[in-house]
Amino acid sequence: MDLPTISVILPTRDRPAYLRAAAESVLAQTLRPAELLVVDDGSGDCAARVLDALPQRATFPVRRLRGPRSGPAAARNAGLREAAGELVAFLDDDDVWLPEKLEWQARWFAARPSLGLVGTDCVRTHDPAGEESGLGKQPRRLRRVSRGALLRGNRLAMSSVMARRECFSECGCFEESLSLAQDWDMWLRIGAGWTIGIVPAPLTLYRLHGGQRSADHAAMRSWEVEVVSRALARGGLGGRWLEGVARRRLAWAHCRFGRVLAREGEREQAVQQLKQAMRAFRCHPVVWGALTRCALSGRALAGAREL
Repeated sequence: MDLPTISVILPTRDRPAYLRAAAESVLAQTLRPAELLVVDDGSGDCAARVLDALPQRATFPVRRLRGPRSGPAAARNAGLREAAGELVAFLDDDDVWLPEKLEWQARWFAARPSLGLVGTDCVRTHDPAGEESGLGKQPRRLRRVSRGALLRGNRLAMSSVMARRECFSECGCFEESLSLAQDWDMWLRIGAGWTIGIVPAPLTLYRLHGGQRSADHAAMRSWEVEVVSRALARGGLGGRWLEGVARRRLAWAHCRFGRVLAREGEREQAVQQLKQAMRAFRCHPVVWGALTRCALSGRALAGAREL
């Protein structure tokens, strides 16, 4: 079976040690990609020094592209504009792939033309080098991600995803105005017209460290609200049931954001988020629970001030 060609897009900025491990995991793949596009988004000479050692061992082109220095979404879009493969795989510079990752995903794309995007299971670890494969045979089934499940939450880690380049021609590039959750926004757009699946094997190693932007919980909750709001505004969700799923998810997102703001002492802003949750889905039990907790925390805060 002939497998589609693959372009790997790897954005990086000021993390040479992590970049080396990520790039070496691309070189170690059992299926050789057509190219590795490293989008250097402001690393000076650090990334160049790491990459200079790679072509001696690579059997495919390794290209360093100048990034726009406008964030990860813009860096990925710069890679997409240069990608020549039929499939595009994304890898963040602090994550690592196991050797079978590209091959197992590409085989699913070759077997199922309706697939637009395929992720993998992930292992969250502080030390990817300490993880052993032990995967055995390729799984015989693909776990499908329904539109309802995708509306409820982002089921796909960025570094696990491979997609048809055609999807981006149809759906557009990553939304650069979103500081976070640009990946979830994109998967929702692709899922409107394509099948999405996950290879049920831990082929992606997601590195845990203190510099991750997703650790900013207030920002993550804020952009959750934005992404689900955009999905509702685009419409075409495929019926009242899915619209209801989206509205419940939006209410939950407002509640989560409100709880974070309440914990940080921003009670007035928290109340505004809870009001938005009520407007999105008044009957959601999470909304009423959040309102109760907010009221109780307000009373506790007032009591503390009196003391």
